[in-house]
Amino acid sequence: MRPDDVSVLAMLRQSMSFNAERQRVISENVAHANTPGYTAKDLDVADFQSALQRQLRGQGAAGSTSGVRLQTAEAGHMTGSGGGSASRSWGTQDAPDSETTVNGNSVVLEEQMVRAQEVRMQYETALTLYQKNLGLIRTAIRPVAR
Repeated sequence: MRPDDVSVLAMLRQSMSFNAERQRVISENVAHANTPGYTAKDLDVADFQSALQRQLRGQGAAGSTSGVRLQTAEAGHMTGSGGGSASRSWGTQDAPDSETTVNGNSVVLEEQMVRAQEVRMQYETALTLYQKNLGLIRTAIRPVAR
């Protein structure tokens, strides 16, 4: 049995993957804070929620097409077992912050920092729940000492 065979663990891994990718997008926004004409971006949360709903309905189980697969760079690379919640490319969308400067840049550093902090907390929550669930599984399979 693999950890991804447990739906709770698969959903938590999917959540961690989404939040890690979202953190990357936020850091790109911060890096482009002074780039003229740059529009802040964010991941499509609706895309993540629909993938999560598919996982909850059981369509993310092994052998189905959940749309969540290991990313491969070459045709010969292994694609995984298909149970996946490993890694996925989430769609980005323009998400301009509350104001746009004269040069057309829509990144507000304060808003990006708040968003980054929220994403960090969501990631840490999912990670803690993942670790606790693995601990429960380890406890359940540990032989009873006599």
